[in-house]
Amino acid sequence: MRIKGFLERKFDPPAPFVKAILNSKSLNLSKLLDLHIDTGASTSIILGKDVRYLKLDTAKLKKAERNVGGIGGVVNTYVIEDANLMFRTEDGTLRKERVRMLVGQHDLSRLDEESRRLILIMPSLLGRDVLRRYKLMYDERSNEVCLER
Repeated sequence: MRIKGFLERKFDPPAPFVKAILNSKSLNLSKLLDLHIDTGASTSIILGKDVRYLKLDTAKLKKAERNVGGIGGVVNTYVIEDANLMFRTEDGTLRKERVRMLVGQHDLSRLDEESRRLILIMPSLLGRDVLRRYKLMYDERSNEVCLER
């Protein structure tokens, strides 16, 4: 079973991504996302621009046990407890992955304009919590990104 990803060439060097539908019954949510495949991220997380795109109200989400830190600093972190990621496989079927999806919200009011701009272009991440279930194949020369099981 293979899930094809793609290289996003607006990043230099190009970055590996995969498309997934984020579902949550409790939030009445089902939307397509581009997730950056990030082996350095321990946990998958929805970040700024996608928080806005999904119209997530963090006041209605459960606060995570601890905040997450990384590039962009420490973010207020929330949890979508009933999240599922739906991936389209090469043969056209949908593969469902249950995930405890984190939602990271930067305090934009504390940042200067350039920092805000950079934070709001950071992609959401598919982390090792999901990647560990797959073999990741990444070959920029042949333009191949694939999760395989």
